[in-house]
Amino acid sequence: MKILVMSDSHGRSDLVQKCIEQHPDTQAVLFLGDVLLDIRGMDKRFPDKQFHFVRGNCDFDSDVPLEKIVTLQGTDILLTHGHAHSVYYGLDALVGCARKKGAKIALFGHTHVPFNKYLDGIYVLNPGSLS
Repeated sequence: MKILVMSDSHGRSDLVQKCIEQHPDTQAVLFLGDVLLDIRGMDKRFPDKQFHFVRGNCDFDSDVPLEKIVTLQGTDILLTHGHAHSVYYGLDALVGCARKKGAKIALFGHTHVPFNKYLDGIYVLNPGSLS
């Protein structure tokens, strides 16, 4: 299964759409917050894909959860924007949360810096800012 992970589009829905179009074989799109309006409606444009998202610190007045567990091909994945786990100051809280929830992968945004590492038994990834 091919999964597309995006975060921090900050009002650039054109970039979100372009990124999805550039990866036509993607089966699931995971959006990690900031700005949810950019991902809204993409499920109508791309009905062949699954969409999962969480809200970020710039997604005011949203009822979308701060974090979510998604199971794809039998693997539990933690989706979060990261600000609630203070990711600027380290990843221990994020890794601990993933472990507590039984996730094998933790995806986060917020810092705008790409990151990919295996930490204490959890794959941790930040796609960086799309904008």
